[in-house]
Amino acid sequence: MTQTGCQQLFHAQDAPLKGQTVTVSMTVPQPPPPAAKPLQQGAEAPAQQKTAQQKPLDSRLLPSEAAVNNDPLSVKPQPDAPKPDLSKPVRSAVEKADTVLVNKTVAEDLVLRGTVLIRGALVIAPQATLRIDPGTQIRFAPGPGSAELAHLVVQGRIVANGTVQQPVVFAPALSDSLAGDWGGVVLLNSEKKNSFDHCRIEGAQTGIAAHSSRFSGRGVMVSKSRTGIALYDSEASLQGCTISRCDRGCRLADSELDLRDSTVRENRQGIVAQHSSFTLSSVKVLSNSQEGVSADQCRFRLTSSLFAENRSGVRLTGGDGQLFLCRLSQNRESGAELVGVKIRINNSSFIQNSGVGLLLENARGSVAGSVFDDNRGGNLHNRGSEPFAALLNWWGSADETQVAAGILDPERKQDAALVLFVPFLKERPVTAP
Repeated sequence: MTQTGCQQLFHAQDAPLKGQTVTVSMTVPQPPPPAAKPLQQGAEAPAQQKTAQQKPLDSRLLPSEAAVNNDPLSVKPQPDAPKPDLSKPVRSAVEKADTVLVNKTVAEDLVLRGTVLIRGALVIAPQATLRIDPGTQIRFAPGPGSAELAHLVVQGRIVANGTVQQPVVFAPALSDSLAGDWGGVVLLNSEKKNSFDHCRIEGAQTGIAAHSSRFSGRGVMVSKSRTGIALYDSEASLQGCTISRCDRGCRLADSELDLRDSTVRENRQGIVAQHSSFTLSSVKVLSNSQEGVSADQCRFRLTSSLFAENRSGVRLTGGDGQLFLCRLSQNRESGAELVGVKIRINNSSFIQNSGVGLLLENARGSVAGSVFDDNRGGNLHNRGSEPFAALLNWWGSADETQVAAGILDPERKQDAALVLFVPFLKERPVTAP
């Protein structure tokens, strides 16, 4: 307000504020603070924001370790809690059962149904028969105070009547069965009509071990066991069975086996036989890490069967037999190895094996009407001194030079061929699988 304006208010003749005391206050606005500017990348912070670097304290001023341990108020480091071992599965035990049998010998006929827990051994005397109803689950655990594996020992007769919908189960009294959790079913000097229909056996030392006994089986499944089925001076007839994930699928010693419409797969060894007689008909022997079939001094008949993705499909040493309408393919080594054996092969296929299709060593016999093709190590190799007739086969080509190139015969260079392959087929036979 100018001075003229003040005179008009206070000193003029008709001033409205003449003679009055007026208090006037004024607010002077402050200028806004300057806006903060971001520091440039890599720029040094202002000097007032720097903190002085602290020097380490003299160790003589720090408490000693002994003083800390003796101080009740000090915080002491606690040892780490042990970590659980996750490599071993935590398995729960089967405790509840409809029937519990502890180291029992049965002298009269017995029927089992529901859930049965056997502790130790259940022995069926020679005069008794054990019948097992469909859907029965039989679990095995060691006996009280014993570390021995539990067994079902049959001297009399066993009739396991499972069905497709309600199989009979033989398993350990533990979840997630492992091989060798229990002993297995033992047939001991039992030549009666023992039968296993639609049974599932798992986690055993030996699923079914027959000693001087006889039995039949239909729809039996044995898995995760050391040995699936073992025959010692025994006879067995099995149909529609599956033996898988065992160290050894089948073991035969001085025995007879008739196996039909079945599968032996994903074992370490498929079928191992010594001084035995066996027939395989419509059997699939697949993905065993070693031989699909290994037989020593046996009589054999292999018909309409598949041997694939094993180390070797078939290895036969000594003995005699025949191979008919079989397919040996995609094995990691040879399709078939025949050592000192007498054999007749008809209408079979040896294809796409990583080794030799058919490897001979002092083997005698013949192969006819069969297919040899696309075996990386050669179609046929005779590394012995016995002649072998390989006439009228298809070798993947109609050119004789190419056919001869796939047949490894060291004696051929001396004009004394041991493998006779001419005449050969000009096209693939329709009868070969």
